[in-house]
Amino acid sequence: MPSHVLIAIDASPASSGLLDLARRYCQPGQHHLHVLLAIDSTFAVHDHLAPIRQDEEEEYPAACEEQRLGDAAMLKAVTALRESGFTCEGKLVAADPVDAIVSQAEALGCELIVMGHRHLSRLGRLLDPSISVKVIDRVQCAVLVGPCHR
Repeated sequence: MPSHVLIAIDASPASSGLLDLARRYCQPGQHHLHVLLAIDSTFAVHDHLAPIRQDEEEEYPAACEEQRLGDAAMLKAVTALRESGFTCEGKLVAADPVDAIVSQAEALGCELIVMGHRHLSRLGRLLDPSISVKVIDRVQCAVLVGPCHR
């Protein structure tokens, strides 16, 4: 039975590095990959992600663009992993990224989470602790943290 691995991405170009990392440590047939992209709910059009309507596009252009970028990044990631031979599913959610990653990993019974980190200064870490550190503190599975290139 394949084990479950969660890959937490964002819509940045650095996410391709996380896919490469997952390919390096996971094997098709042995690992079922789940790609998660969490849009912070303060930047989302709805509580649940759904197709954008014309009136929403005019009222919330920045949020609609955020969702479009997320949709495109998710499609690109899932397609790339499937082309590499993996069984892969993607999920785009409007939620706090830490809560989304932790709850998805627990729901799937993941053995591994692959995610990136920002290169914060010491002051930056004090003011806004990293998502990866918060996730590590809350999950019971291994977390593989790869660098996100600047």
